[in-house]
Amino acid sequence: MNPLPCFRPSGKYADRVSSRAAVAVGLGLLIWAVVFAPVGWAADAGWLAKPGLFKALTEPPCSYCSTQDRKNIVRPDDRVVAWLRGAHNGGAAPLRLFLAGPRVLNDTYGLFFFDADGDYVSVFQKDYGYEFHGWRRGVMVVRGKDGTLWSALTGRGLEGPQEGKQLERVPATTMTWSHWLMLHPESTAYDLFDGKRYASAEIPTELSEGAKQTMGQVDSRLQPLAPVMGVWVGQHAKAFPLDISKARDCFTDTMGGQPMAVFWYGATRSAVAFSARLDGRTLTFYADDISPETAPFKDHETGTRWTLAGRGVDGPLKGRELTWINSVPCRWYAWAAENPRTEIFTPKPGSENKQ
Repeated sequence: MNPLPCFRPSGKYADRVSSRAAVAVGLGLLIWAVVFAPVGWAADAGWLAKPGLFKALTEPPCSYCSTQDRKNIVRPDDRVVAWLRGAHNGGAAPLRLFLAGPRVLNDTYGLFFFDADGDYVSVFQKDYGYEFHGWRRGVMVVRGKDGTLWSALTGRGLEGPQEGKQLERVPATTMTWSHWLMLHPESTAYDLFDGKRYASAEIPTELSEGAKQTMGQVDSRLQPLAPVMGVWVGQHAKAFPLDISKARDCFTDTMGGQPMAVFWYGATRSAVAFSARLDGRTLTFYADDISPETAPFKDHETGTRWTLAGRGVDGPLKGRELTWINSVPCRWYAWAAENPRTEIFTPKPGSENKQ
């Protein structure tokens, strides 16, 4: 069978058809690039953009923890992000009610990023106009009002007008609502009204497809989902592996000349890092098995008991506050992705830091 005859236009008509064909092909390639390429190409490079997947929350009205607790909307075991310093001894926001749905909270008390995959909440100095954007190597990425893309874990500008700049972190950690309420019922909370004003969401128990798709090869020194306390001191980054089976633990170390302590409290799955220097001297902290849950840590030098918020509650240093160190508890894959040169803490033989 003879093939179908090929129609070959000639003259001005040929030029017109050729021009239109070129425009059509070019337009088709442009549409493909805009609609399909960002997802495919970004995922191949460890990026995946999903803007609009979550809608940020901005400035919910404030109240007090004791006031909101009486409404019986917050569950005692609800995980909260607690900011440890500031007016009213800080404050707390239940993740289920204020962050699991929007993932980003723009507020006077801070700029909150909740990465459910990386299992962390980062808190930075107040700012507005931030939204969830997607993932980079499994880590949540947010977009600022000027178009800059930021790492939710480190607060570092990844791309855009403020690339390379660093958001200023606010002292914070995560714990349960009941524990924070016990420590500071007078502290700040967001008004829940009748419990229906905001769209609550349970904290996911599985990794999202976006995180899995972009995670790539994870540093094999630890298991990808292993919980760690990530600490930065200057240019130094170190991960402290957390043994969640332990009721209480304390890691003492020195980073960049800075003596420090990492507190771990298993009942609330809380980790927080503080400087070991106070009033010009270095304190040696340890987890004390017989101290009350309100203050499970002590220092050898004065015998003062310390809370998870780094406040002395009895002893010679009662009423004093430890200086928080830039840190965030998270999963190993997220920490390693953003800090590829990180060290891993190894306890010294015979020390109280045994795993």
